[in-house]
Amino acid sequence: MTEPPSAWSSPTGPDGGSAPGWGQPQPTAGWDQAGYGYPPRPPQPGVVPLRPLALGEILDGAIKVVRQHPRPTLGLSAVIALVVTLLNIGTVLLLDSSLLRGGRGFGQPQPVLDSNELAAGVASGIAPQVLSFLAGLVLTGALITVVGRAVQGQAAPTGEVWAAVRPRLIALLGLALLTGLLVMAPTALAVAAAVGLFLAAGDSTLLLGIPLVIAGVAATLYLYGRLALGPGVLVLEKAGVTQSLRRSSALVRGSWWRVFGILLLTLVIAGMLAAVIGVPIVVVATVVVGGGGDPTLLLIAQQVAGGLAAVLVSPFSAGVRALLYVDQRMRREGLDVALRAAVESRPAG
Repeated sequence: MTEPPSAWSSPTGPDGGSAPGWGQPQPTAGWDQAGYGYPPRPPQPGVVPLRPLALGEILDGAIKVVRQHPRPTLGLSAVIALVVTLLNIGTVLLLDSSLLRGGRGFGQPQPVLDSNELAAGVASGIAPQVLSFLAGLVLTGALITVVGRAVQGQAAPTGEVWAAVRPRLIALLGLALLTGLLVMAPTALAVAAAVGLFLAAGDSTLLLGIPLVIAGVAATLYLYGRLALGPGVLVLEKAGVTQSLRRSSALVRGSWWRVFGILLLTLVIAGMLAAVIGVPIVVVATVVVGGGGDPTLLLIAQQVAGGLAAVLVSPFSAGVRALLYVDQRMRREGLDVALRAAVESRPAG
């Protein structure tokens, strides 16, 4: 199997110093001695040019990754979305006899569930979410691997992508859990402190509690941006969990607003795309239900709409994040120099 990792290695050598070839100035061939002329056009063997990327190039590159490598992107995403959607529909149907028996509408009183029914409902609702979380880790690792190859213009056969991701799944799980804990901790602690103050001293603590919660949310957003590139480090650099978080923080340092802004824009685009795909399905189901149909149809339609949207949205979002990692390394560490060398040294054909 031909892998790209040699070009993706960390810029720090075994002794902590800079590895040869990293952080070097860009070549200036093509300029005359007086400084006139035009700079050489950067090579583009893959989905993006090998130089620091503009916003449009990152978004366009994520789309190109999906178009040029549909099997390991759309194919894997479709399989995951299908399994999760079927489980969610199964949950709806399982609870249908208890919650929607007799054709009761959503505005009508619902039957009281006993403890066994409640436990079964909670368990059946949690299982798809756990599976979706684990499947998302697989998809994230796969998309990062595909992007690593696509940037260099390499093919990304599904079997090779899976072989590259499989050894990193446990580490991806640990990274996701630790990142979630670190990111949500400030908000959780701030809310807990605000509630504690309110219970202890009443309304007089609102002037202190509200700013405390706002500060916690701000810290959460800040950490989200600083740690967002961790999966790219873990998969492409073969780093450990804590090292991936440290590397992500170092790569984002000084560029937090840009990285967070692109991630936020990606969420907005993904939400709009999901709405375009899902809203017509839900509207049709709502019309049917409004005409005296089974309300369960609306719940099932929502799950189907979410599954269809995830097939396209998940690869695009993961692709943007992976390309952000590539872009930050090209900006801060001269990764484009190493990638050009790797492409030029590749055997022809």
